[in-house]
Amino acid sequence: MQRVNVSMKQLIACVLIVALALVLGIVGVYGLSCRGADSGVKLLQDMRLQAVLNTAGTGAVDAYVAAEKQAATKAAREAGGGMKEVREATAKAETEARARAEELGIGEVDLSEVDTTALGTALSVMVAAQEAYYAEEARAQEAYIAQNKDAITVTDESEAAEDAEGDAAMEETIDLSGFVATEEMNRLSAEVDEAYLALCEEIKVIFPALTDDILASLKSTITGVMAASGDTFESCYDRAVASSGMNPGAFGVILRQARTFALTAVGLIVLALVVFFYAPLVKKMGVPRLIIGMFFLLLCLLALILNLSLTSQLGNTLVRLGMNGVLVLSMLPGIQCGISLNLGMPIGIIGGLIGGLLCIELGMSGIVGFLFACMVGLMISAVTGYFYGQLLNRLKGDEMSVTTYVGFSIVSLMCIGWLVLPFKSPIMKWPLGNGLRTTIGLQSTYKHVLNNFLSFEVFGVTIPTGLLLFFALCCFLVWLFMRSKTGIAMSAAGANPRFAAATGIDVDRMRIIGTMLSTMLAAVGIIVYGQSYGFMQLYQAPRQMGFLAASAILLGGASTSRAKISNVIIGTFLFQGVLTLGMPVANALIPGSTISETLRILISNGIILYALTKSGGDTRG
Repeated sequence: MQRVNVSMKQLIACVLIVALALVLGIVGVYGLSCRGADSGVKLLQDMRLQAVLNTAGTGAVDAYVAAEKQAATKAAREAGGGMKEVREATAKAETEARARAEELGIGEVDLSEVDTTALGTALSVMVAAQEAYYAEEARAQEAYIAQNKDAITVTDESEAAEDAEGDAAMEETIDLSGFVATEEMNRLSAEVDEAYLALCEEIKVIFPALTDDILASLKSTITGVMAASGDTFESCYDRAVASSGMNPGAFGVILRQARTFALTAVGLIVLALVVFFYAPLVKKMGVPRLIIGMFFLLLCLLALILNLSLTSQLGNTLVRLGMNGVLVLSMLPGIQCGISLNLGMPIGIIGGLIGGLLCIELGMSGIVGFLFACMVGLMISAVTGYFYGQLLNRLKGDEMSVTTYVGFSIVSLMCIGWLVLPFKSPIMKWPLGNGLRTTIGLQSTYKHVLNNFLSFEVFGVTIPTGLLLFFALCCFLVWLFMRSKTGIAMSAAGANPRFAAATGIDVDRMRIIGTMLSTMLAAVGIIVYGQSYGFMQLYQAPRQMGFLAASAILLGGASTSRAKISNVIIGTFLFQGVLTLGMPVANALIPGSTISETLRILISNGIILYALTKSGGDTRG
């Protein structure tokens, strides 16, 4: 067993981090245990009661002011005053009434001043009824979505077009306009109404001036303070504090932040392990993968702290792994054959898009349509990949620049092509004029044909079995090819062209084979991406996909001269995991900001820059 060398500084840092983790862990566990104990329940109940009294007190003040205004209006009219005099008398009466109400403390009632036993009982009954209703509503909506998912899924095409270039959030908007409340929901809603009426009777004991009409107008405010859909302890606590104006003290802070303390303690333990094993981790993973890996764990921790659905985000990460994996895999043959990062990948993507368009034009759908699109894409990209490889053989040493220019040029050229190609399907064409739409939906063809195949759920995480199996199949086929005679010769030609040529290997031919394979995988990759995303993106959308794929494979541990299948899998998972979790976490931390998009740009371009600096600018001569 290899010994781990740890410096004194590392050891001290580990001890301090573990000590802090233990303190936070103990406080967090104590707070979590108190949430269900009598002390925690009483604190939350008292804040809710005070919130109800504050809301009802506001209604009592309004009722008192309304009565004074009515009396002033009547007196002004009896005195023969006109509209001006009536308005002045009413305004004066309102000002004086509010001042008098504040002086007399009409709307101010402290919990210690009244017996809230009956009020507390009525409040508990109403909260229980509300929670039951919201639980049934969530269950009924989930059942409705499961039964009608394909029919009610809606995504804004304009947003999809903007997001595709950066592989932004692929969340679908579910249209629930057709959802109808179930009988059980109606029954529970009636119970909530009955509980509120019982609560109102207890409120009127404390505020006799309140009428049924005033209490009815306060219903949404009072019920909103008590419970809401998707409630957690933290959200209930925050609402109660804001509405009651009470200072919960240190005990309240511990209750509120207990989950954060406990999760932070777990994160600190992980950090201590990283500090302790820093040297072997850097040696095995490299600095970029270690940093991004730790950042991914931090995002998972923040998602839990911010009450985001971590299981849903991890499910999205698996989907992104499968839908982007083949595109990232297309980088591997290019690196191995010696053309470095194939940033001209849009050449293959265009072939795949044409295959998808032909599938729609011919009215094909399902797995047959998907396979047809793949076959057409493979044939087109094989031809374009051959000529692309010939071009790169004539420009050896400048492949990185050439591939970038070629990729951008083919995208710009096809912006004209999409306007003149003779497709007739109304699904693809603009309603007026010529040319194809920017965003073309795949609902009627092969949308989610892989995602939904044998998919299942584990601990709330949906596993897109078909999508992952297809990605695994592509990885396996590439792995087999790389171990074939041709694959070994191609790797040798890429590693040391002069030595390979001396042993009789046709280096130019191997470079063309690698370029063709890379381009063909890109064609299949964009079809897989489209079926998972639900749309095909034309015009400028494919322009940056080569950079995103390059970022992922470099993050996985590949270099500009050597790559493995494991680099593809690890890099894609980490890269897409950070993007998937980063955007909702950033938006939750800073609502309305563009920090998530900035994060994506920094990660993707920063990884490429790091890899290029590590390569030292060497070329294979």
